[in-house]
Amino acid sequence: MSKKLFLLFILLILTFGCSSETDSKEVEVDVSVKVAVAPTSTSLAEEKISTPVPTSIPKTEPSASISKDESKQKDDFGAGGLVKDLKFWQDTKLPNFIEASHIEIADIAHVSKFRSSAGHDFSDSFESCCSMKHYFIPIDYYGSRFTQSIFSPVDGIVLYLSEPSGGNADGWKIDYEEQTGKKPPVDYRDWNMYIRPDSAPNIWITHMHVNPIDEIIKKVPPTNGKSMMMGLSRPAPEGYRVKAGDLIAHGLGEIIVKRHLDGNGIPSGCNSADVRDNLVKRNLPGCKSNVQLHSIFEFMTDDVFKEYEKVADVSRSDFIITADDRAKNPLTCEGEFFTESGNADDPATYVKLQGSSSISNMASSEPSNTSIAKEILPDISTLTSNRELIASFEGSGSQALSGFQTDNPYVLVIAATGGPITVWVDNGSDKRSIYSRPSSSGIDTYETNKLESGYIEISVETQNSIDWRIVTIQ
Repeated sequence: MSKKLFLLFILLILTFGCSSETDSKEVEVDVSVKVAVAPTSTSLAEEKISTPVPTSIPKTEPSASISKDESKQKDDFGAGGLVKDLKFWQDTKLPNFIEASHIEIADIAHVSKFRSSAGHDFSDSFESCCSMKHYFIPIDYYGSRFTQSIFSPVDGIVLYLSEPSGGNADGWKIDYEEQTGKKPPVDYRDWNMYIRPDSAPNIWITHMHVNPIDEIIKKVPPTNGKSMMMGLSRPAPEGYRVKAGDLIAHGLGEIIVKRHLDGNGIPSGCNSADVRDNLVKRNLPGCKSNVQLHSIFEFMTDDVFKEYEKVADVSRSDFIITADDRAKNPLTCEGEFFTESGNADDPATYVKLQGSSSISNMASSEPSNTSIAKEILPDISTLTSNRELIASFEGSGSQALSGFQTDNPYVLVIAATGGPITVWVDNGSDKRSIYSRPSSSGIDTYETNKLESGYIEISVETQNSIDWRIVTIQ
């Protein structure tokens, strides 16, 4: 091979090799661009758009009454356990979601009327000085006190259990022992239970003074009234699902229907005008929301009401005093107590279904003040002596009183008709006795030194025959 031909051959090889390396790099760059740019992200976007959002209502069978947006609202719950968009549900007409009786009506002698003077003031954000719940008084009250079966009136979920809170919460034990001479069962829990109905997710059904079945306690950790009032409690993560008619507890038949109109949906004990007046201005979370109380007879199915008709000649209206009628004949209260409490034998207060209950002379399971105490104990104005009133309480026997918030030091003025009596104060970090009187008779009035501010709970330990009045002043 000539030298010229050899040089030409070498030049061709070098030219071909460089060209191939350049093409390879261009392909690699081209491939990397194609992988990094649109195909993957575009396919994901298309997938999101094309995938249907699951709903409880099939697209092929649209509901005439509930739209897709409404269905979403029903299933979206807030931190407190109720439906998140309470405003959406404010004016929603609710179905008859009370689908089972919560107690055996054949065992009941009397039922208190809605807006009556039974017990004490238990009212909502729009009314005051009336009892907006129902007490169910069994024929054999003390005999069935701990064994009366309580059933879920709704399909729903139990999300809260609350234990008594604040000082001595054992007044019911003392009353039972004094009336029967027996000790209550050692394992009895006198708790409150809160159920959210499936068909009314803006409402809490509350059963008061009941001993929940063990299965519910395993799923729903108990809280207490103080934590609920402070807005610290949260619903059980899983809860306990119930069907209407399921056995859920044993105990008393007190029942409440509370509709939340705004707020976070956490239930609280802000249940009287006196408590609201004292705590709303102190910005306590449990009294901020607007709530509306209802009678179970408003939402009861006809089949459930037939259980009442089997034992008495009654109509639904017999169990409800209307707001207009109550306004025309208003009750009067001192603090959270009625100046004249009705009892089970008073037809203006209770509907008699049958027989005569063993506690027909009692207004309810709640201790109440007596007319004797009002006549002989110093009145509120005398005890306050023109000083600013924070809260007032009165009654007889042992009681755990409603809590109150104060940002400044305060004093208590205590008047009692006799002894022994002990008054306790709990500020959340320290519980102590601030007044103790030995066995004695006659009216005595005592004023404490200044006490520390905070969220305060007061409890009284005494016999049922001892009447007392307590005022908290600035």
